[in-house]
Amino acid sequence: MPSLRLHWWDAPGRAGEPTRLALTVKGVPFEDVRYSFGEKERAEATRAKSPYRQFPILEVDGEAVAQSNTILRYVGRLTGLLPEDPLAAARLEAIMDFLAMDVEPLALCNHLQGEEKLAARVAAAAEGSAFRKRLGQLDAAIAPLMGQEVNMAHLKVFCETSAFISGFYDGFPANDTLFDGCDNIKALRKQIANMDAVKAYYEGKGGLYAAFAPSSL
Repeated sequence: MPSLRLHWWDAPGRAGEPTRLALTVKGVPFEDVRYSFGEKERAEATRAKSPYRQFPILEVDGEAVAQSNTILRYVGRLTGLLPEDPLAAARLEAIMDFLAMDVEPLALCNHLQGEEKLAARVAAAAEGSAFRKRLGQLDAAIAPLMGQEVNMAHLKVFCETSAFISGFYDGFPANDTLFDGCDNIKALRKQIANMDAVKAYYEGKGGLYAAFAPSSL
């Protein structure tokens, strides 16, 4: 097994948390290097290891691997959380990419600031919004995952949706009413949160992490 060092913020963010959880669930040793949001110089020095200058970064035997879904694909192949069969893997990767390309941008509203961003998030969380429609599409897409052995797509969906209601996204409800009408998302979140390894990982963390615990369901 290679030496792994994951660099990501000290928060359960959508990009780095699935990697943390995947390695934890599979019992793979790794160094979890965390940065507070105030450590800009330290974070920038680390991000300079990648040409993209972005977190997360996974160091594999000292080599920097960047881009969150690329990291997840690597970890998935390393741990068996992605299948060896190319078509079976593609089905799972499509779900992961849909989250990154079609769901996340509607939640982030990164081009906005202050009250404008807050208003946009409130609107995004409202029933009938483009974001809620995307959640409905995600709910339909993950139907085949129900009852399957846990894989990387399960963990990606769990971490993303938990982050949405963690309190980090101002304007989003801090409960699973955001997923009303999305029974598969709710069932998947319950399935993953109740895994022994997941419960142990989030036990006692509280704060933004509370949405990842079974008590939030």
